[in-house]
Amino acid sequence: MPIKTINDLIMQGIKPERVHSLHKERPKINPKYTEMGDVVPPLGRGEFLHAWKCDRKELVRVKEEKEKIIEENKKLKKVMQTTWSKDWPREVSKILKEDKNDKKT
Repeated sequence: MPIKTINDLIMQGIKPERVHSLHKERPKINPKYTEMGDVVPPLGRGEFLHAWKCDRKELVRVKEEKEKIIEENKKLKKVMQTTWSKDWPREVSKILKEDKNDKKT
């Protein structure tokens, strides 16, 4: 009795008519779109520089917004880490005012 390979063991449970469905056909490539030049119009130097500058401005704006959010989160963490006491509202308002004064200078 010969030793069965893993493939033989796997194929035991598969009916012969289903074997063909296991081999997937490769998708046919449309020859019309084989090069990017066919899909994307050529981009001139001026157009590229303009798009790059706009992207840089957007990136700077997004980074500034992110930094503002991080600072706001830090301020709120400070408030959350304060312990409750009689003068807790005064301490919280002091923390919030400190952050506003730091931003002005």
